Amino acid sequence: MPKLVHTLGDAAIREYPLAAETFRIGRGADNDLRVDDPTVSASHAVVTIRPSPYLEGLDDVCLEDLGSTNGTLVNGRPVQRHLLKHGDLIRIGTQQFRYVDEHGADTEGTRILLNETRG
Repeated sequence: MPKLVHTLGDAAIREYPLAAETFRIGRGADNDLRVDDPTVSASHAVVTIRPSPYLEGLDDVCLEDLGSTNGTLVNGRPVQRHLLKHGDLIRIGTQQFRYVDEHGADTEGTRILLNETRG
């Protein structure tokens, strides 16, 4: 099961399993992950999980910024929407999370070979 790991430097603080189809992150009390940090918007970001249209049995896990004041970064780059992969480092406000999906890590080196039809 994919999860977000709240980190401080190299130390893991807490793990949040991504078990639902949507997982909301923000400072507001109605979020699945409530982050008590003034640099985090009330409704900051959402993670959605959908079956992959390309790889049977795997899910696409997407992080989307919800128009937050301070933005959402993945691997140091600002994103509006980003398809997460195992090991991605997410920054929401001053908080840092690592996306962990050991099942999806097996596919990182996967290559798709297409048959070339020569005329």
